[in-house]
Amino acid sequence: MKFDKETLIVVLVCAAVLIGWSVFYPKWQAQKAESVKQEQLAAQQAAAEAAKISARTVPPASPSPASPVNAVPAVPADGAAVATAATIPRRYSISSKYTDYYFNSAGVLDEIVLKKHFRTAEKGAEKTPIVVQESIGYEPFAVAIPGVAPASVAVRKISERELSVTRTFAGALPFVLNQLFSVAEDGNVLKCRMELSTTAASGLKLPQMIVWAGTLAPLKQLANDALRDIHMVEFCRAGNGKVTTVDPASKEEKFKKGATSDPLEWVALSNKYFLSLLVAEPVFNAGCRMVNPDRHDAQSGKSYKLPGVAGVYSDITVFPGKPFVSNYQFYLGPKDLQAMSGLPESTGNAVHLAYWGWLEPLCRPMLYLLNLLKDLTGSYGLAIILLTVIVKLVLWPLIHKGNKSMRRMQRVQPLVKELKEKYKDNQPEFSRQMMELYRRENVSPFGGCFPMLLQLPVFIALYSTLDSSVELRHVPFLWAQDLSRPDLVGPTIMGIGLHPFILISTGLMVLQQKLSPPMADPMQHKMMMLMPIIMLVFFYSFPSGLALYWTVNNILSILQMKYSQYAAKKEELALNGKAAG
Repeated sequence: MKFDKETLIVVLVCAAVLIGWSVFYPKWQAQKAESVKQEQLAAQQAAAEAAKISARTVPPASPSPASPVNAVPAVPADGAAVATAATIPRRYSISSKYTDYYFNSAGVLDEIVLKKHFRTAEKGAEKTPIVVQESIGYEPFAVAIPGVAPASVAVRKISERELSVTRTFAGALPFVLNQLFSVAEDGNVLKCRMELSTTAASGLKLPQMIVWAGTLAPLKQLANDALRDIHMVEFCRAGNGKVTTVDPASKEEKFKKGATSDPLEWVALSNKYFLSLLVAEPVFNAGCRMVNPDRHDAQSGKSYKLPGVAGVYSDITVFPGKPFVSNYQFYLGPKDLQAMSGLPESTGNAVHLAYWGWLEPLCRPMLYLLNLLKDLTGSYGLAIILLTVIVKLVLWPLIHKGNKSMRRMQRVQPLVKELKEKYKDNQPEFSRQMMELYRRENVSPFGGCFPMLLQLPVFIALYSTLDSSVELRHVPFLWAQDLSRPDLVGPTIMGIGLHPFILISTGLMVLQQKLSPPMADPMQHKMMMLMPIIMLVFFYSFPSGLALYWTVNNILSILQMKYSQYAAKKEELALNGKAAG
């Protein structure tokens, strides 16, 4: 073997790789082991916190469902006794037309059923209502007062829509915590009046009280929707209405730092389509607390984040005959402004329609118009078509002006080319003569681009609105079974199926390119011809509602282009007539 320069370089590189591997790989393995250890420790700490906050224990064996009182022994302050769903069975429920709220025998709201919203069923399976099973310790209205636990719990069902839960605390801090839950028959909001009272002659002062707003799983685990998802924890500052968003997918340190001690009007959790929100009156004067434990998904074998959020009160002083009273509104349901009616106006900021906040003022009217058109036509598919037509008509003057400006630019291009040849060695003079030509011919190099840029935010807002609207979920149109999912027709081959809407849209884009006048630059012309293929690859799995919008938009663009060509010919004939006269 010839030991030349190239061989020497290869040997040196291999030696460097081996040395680097022997030095850094053990360190990397140690860091990985330490990371796993830290994650396990964090999980243990989260479980311990859940046990403390839950403040509930196993009731006596086989309690009578008819009995209004379930006496329970006190939970150790360190959370040694942890109740499970199996040991604390479901006993009570209150219901509205839209939601069932289930409480266990310890008076804890641990399961909520959305009767009008269903999990996305696998092919051939029946749809089932969405069931939210809350994490132990972080359930909505679970109250944590550090260092104390109830001596007894009394649960009494008043009616089909009212329930009372009374927790009695003894020892150094004798007080009673009473919760009265109620829901309207046709309402989406669970209300709770909480009263904290004491019999201690000198009164008592609680340094801190934590009221949890529950947990909310990502869209896939909650509703079996395999879609692009967002998962957020949010809270609204009292006074200025400023909403802060924290991403549960961020690093643990960053997530924990996202909490605040500022007074808060409400705290919330949300994914792409659903929202869990707790509004407080008086406001949470000490901010919020957040957790982000992992939950194992038995079906997929993977874990996912299940964030929880709570509002915090501090320095609560209670005297005999002067209880601390707080009122809450709890909403768990779709991100639907109509369903959320009755909640404070600021809660609408938890319903995100736009990818960027500055587009939100455009998205809200579009959603309102979409729902209005649906009410008129009875179909969200027809509403999307009409909404696309309306947006196109509104933007017609801008688009027409842009096309007209581009035609003028095309007419002066031969003159620009002559100037370029004439002043090829004098760039400043060429620029001056070209600007003079533009002024004389009344054209602007930006005249075609500016109208296009003005309409771009409108199209992005329309796209974003259709992508974010829970109203389109499980809504069929033509062959599409669900406007929030791709319009799959027939079987799939290696995971790829037939999506007619986007294929039709791609064909329309090709037709539009064929009907357009050829560009002067051959390379630019080829790039434009490739655009339909690029769009097909990137947007093939579009939700069918978006694909329908894109298809209708392309049809309207072709019609507009044909009209522009007709107007151009008419204008050219008029100019030729004037020149001949």
